[in-house]
Amino acid sequence: MEDSLQKIFAILLSVVIFFVLPIYMTFEKKDDIAYSLALKITTDFVENVRSKGYMTLEMYDGYVERLATTGNTYDIMMEHITKKYYPVIYSYDDGMNTVLKKFDYNLYKDQFENDKQIVIEDGSDAGTYKNLVLGYDLSEEKFTEKQILDIISNKNDGITVESGLAEYENTNFDDLPAIPEIYKVGEHNNSIYTMSTGDEFNIIIKNRNITVATSLFNTITFGSNSNNNTKVYINYGGTIKNEEYRDKRVDDDEQNYNVADEIEIEPSLSGNYIQKDLALLLDGEKNIGTSHSNSTDIWRDLSGKNNNATLSGFDFSDTSGWIHNGLRFTGKEYVELGDFNNDEYTIEVVARIEDLNNLTTTRQSIISNLNDGGYGIIYTQDNDLDVMKKGRIGFELYKTKDDIIDISSVYSDNIAKKGEIYSISITVGKDGLGGIKQLYSENGVIKGTTLDGDAIKTSTGTKLTLGANPYAGVSPATEFKGTIYSVRVYNRALTEDEIKENFEIDKAKYNI
Repeated sequence: MEDSLQKIFAILLSVVIFFVLPIYMTFEKKDDIAYSLALKITTDFVENVRSKGYMTLEMYDGYVERLATTGNTYDIMMEHITKKYYPVIYSYDDGMNTVLKKFDYNLYKDQFENDKQIVIEDGSDAGTYKNLVLGYDLSEEKFTEKQILDIISNKNDGITVESGLAEYENTNFDDLPAIPEIYKVGEHNNSIYTMSTGDEFNIIIKNRNITVATSLFNTITFGSNSNNNTKVYINYGGTIKNEEYRDKRVDDDEQNYNVADEIEIEPSLSGNYIQKDLALLLDGEKNIGTSHSNSTDIWRDLSGKNNNATLSGFDFSDTSGWIHNGLRFTGKEYVELGDFNNDEYTIEVVARIEDLNNLTTTRQSIISNLNDGGYGIIYTQDNDLDVMKKGRIGFELYKTKDDIIDISSVYSDNIAKKGEIYSISITVGKDGLGGIKQLYSENGVIKGTTLDGDAIKTSTGTKLTLGANPYAGVSPATEFKGTIYSVRVYNRALTEDEIKENFEIDKAKYNI
């Protein structure tokens, strides 16, 4: 009997060690990845709020949507702590050494300003108080997630500007209470929850669901830790660094509230570039519409299609951000342009490469949506082993033929030079459904090739990205070190003559 029990125990132990334990470790690793991803998404969101000084519903919804990619559900707790200064009146003794009484400034304002004394006629505090000094009391107010969401969801009252942008621009924000405020500008119904510099903003998230690893662990340990099913717990926050809403220019992930929103985009804003099927035009000289800003993290689309781009990771310093009407990347920043995943298209970029040999990689993505498919304009560095690509700007495209996936590429004949500005154009067209694709690389001279096969579209949710190689649902892998001055996207393949026409404009504008 004893031998039988030992055998049963040995079998159970073997099952645990050789089957259950490896499965548990696999799902435990998945939880670790979910934690790392949730931490990155949360820190990006909090830093975005801290740098702007406000939150919109679009910003919050985007945060929750990105958290969902981790595969967990979360309890999200937000807290905004603001410092409030209340004016009070102090009455001192004749020696001005001891405070006799403190009064609410709003109740005794007239006596303080006109009579220079406060008279209370009855009650325990009756008397005449002199030697008055105006001061301030400091207190803290805390606002919860529900209060914040009520504001940005238009479920609470606040300061509302419902007229046009002219009235909005003339509003004196210093006369408005710091918290909370709602701005409804023109036809826009977006509300913003504002914060003041020096306030605290914090987020705590923890997973609500029970993960597979937790279930396995509770099974193995007979529920010894069943009271603690939290695998992702993140507490992150900091002080508010800026108040962009006071600059009369409120940006969020979707809209720019400025004069340009109320006017039709004039053809002159998009220059003399080819207009037909133009889906996106970014110009560093007019990065907020009709003018330039050195602090905006929304790059306004001048095509009239409202495909505004979102900046991430920029310091807006002498080395990272808007410099000389261009956007400078240092290898840690990226710009999301949106979903441009058509059957045919043209991408044109004006860029300067400022680091020919980034030691962390052998290639730099200038603009890309390469993710299990897609395309990208790439600079392959001096340290690449492929002599045909080494030091050259090129275009890469995922294709398939006879069920074989391959990458087709076109690279420039000349080696790129540090600090030189290049106008780069690539175009993909189709000759019938799934037909021949034509590619061109523009560096002053058109170079093309014919691809035998069908282009593979990128993974769903992957956005065309500047300065990085993107991945759906996670932050892109940043790579580019240089400056980007202009981006154009067309929903068709431009002809060779049209590409040359746009190039001549770039050549004159950027002294190429």
